[in-house]
Amino acid sequence: MVLAPLEGFKMDLSANPGFRKVFFARRCDCGTAALLSIEVEKAKTSADVRKALPSLVTALEQKAKAFDKMTCESHRAMRLGPASNGL
Repeated sequence: MVLAPLEGFKMDLSANPGFRKVFFARRCDCGTAALLSIEVEKAKTSADVRKALPSLVTALEQKAKAFDKMTCESHRAMRLGPASNGL
C-alpha cells in the first residue's frame, strides 16, 4: 500500500488543539485523492509515539482501504460534492 506523506501541509482541522496532525494522500487511478491523517498528542515523547506506531499505521491503512473500496463514481461525487447529483 502506497501512502504519500504530505510534507509541509499545514492545516489545523483538529478539534484537539493539543495534537499534531500528520497528513497523507491516497490516490485512485480515476484522479481522486483522499486526504488521510493521524493525530498525536503534542505532549507524547518519541518513545510514546514509537510504542503507538503500530496502531497508528493500522488506523491509517484502514482509512486507505475504505477509500480503495469506494467506486470511482463515489470518488467523483466526493470531488464534485452536491454539484455531482445533476451530472
